[in-house]
Amino acid sequence: MWQAKKFDDLTNRELWGIYRARMSVFVEEQKIMYQDVDEVDLQAIHVFYEKDGQILAYGRAFAKDDSVLSFGRVLTVQEARGQGLGKELVQQLLAALTAHFGQETIEIEAQEHAVGLYERFGFQPVGEVFLEVGVRHLKMVKANQKS
Repeated sequence: MWQAKKFDDLTNRELWGIYRARMSVFVEEQKIMYQDVDEVDLQAIHVFYEKDGQILAYGRAFAKDDSVLSFGRVLTVQEARGQGLGKELVQQLLAALTAHFGQETIEIEAQEHAVGLYERFGFQPVGEVFLEVGVRHLKMVKANQKS
C-alpha cells in the first residue's frame, strides 16, 4: 500500500523500514559511503510502498526553497524491481509535492542510470554529469505547471 507521511507521523517501524531500505540500496548495494540521515528527513514527505511489513519502494519529497521543490533518496529494493514500482513511485512523489507544496518548479539530482525514467515524466537534463558521493548524477528540471 502506498503511503505519504510527514516525519512526525511515521511509526517507529516505518522509520526503521525506510532507513533499512535506504541502507540496503545505497550503502550495501551501491557501496555509497555518506551520511544518509539528514535534516531533510525532518521536513520531507516520506512516500513509500509497504507490503507485508517491508518497504519495497521509497522516496522523499521536499521544498528546496520558496519556489523550487525536489525529491530524492528514490529507491526500489532489489527483490521488488521489475514490477513497475519505480514508475508508480515517481507518480506518488509528484502527487505528494502537489498536495503538500503546490505546483512549483521541481529540480532533482538523478543518478545517471535513471535519467530515462524521469524524462518520461517531463524532466529535462540541465548541465553536465557530476559526481555526488562518487556516483554520476545529472540535474534535471520539470517546469512549473501552473496555468
